Amino acid sequence: MRRQRAASLICAAVCGVALFSAARAVAQEETKPVITTTPEELSMDELAERGKALLEKARAGSGSAGITLGHFAGHYTMLTARTASGGAELHEHWSDFLIVVDGEGTEMTGGTIVDRKDGPNGEVKGKTLEGATPHVLHKGDIMHIPAGTPHQAIEAPGQTITIYVIKVAAPETATGGAAGR
Repeated sequence: MRRQRAASLICAAVCGVALFSAARAVAQEETKPVITTTPEELSMDELAERGKALLEKARAGSGSAGITLGHFAGHYTMLTARTASGGAELHEHWSDFLIVVDGEGTEMTGGTIVDRKDGPNGEVKGKTLEGATPHVLHKGDIMHIPAGTPHQAIEAPGQTITIYVIKVAAPETATGGAAGR
């Protein structure tokens, strides 16, 4: 009787793990972005209008809100809005192109990430940057932040900014890391 019970428990555990693994694989497949192969045509007016809703969401939440607009081979596009400063970050595998749609703010680059926390896929977060260079951004400005560059968005009280972001995958080298790293 004890052996049957033990065998039943082992069988249930194995089946549970198998079902969990299958469900997880299906969930991962469902979350993979669909690659768009058609051109993305947007106007600054359209982005600014969509940005207004994101600014309201940012005000009601953490001070930041964003949406992914399209996934393409090797890059994707986003619209993001800020009403408050963010923490420091670094993307080991992605370069950012920031195009300011509306508002103003300061993007800090370089320096050292304070309270650095390394996350999955080369994503790093931290509290703030020390020794960074400030770049004041206004509507119409464009900024390129290469992969592996620490950066942080700063919004002074009352400032808001809406940014069209193009995230470009860093090329891989023979060693598997981002080029130039």
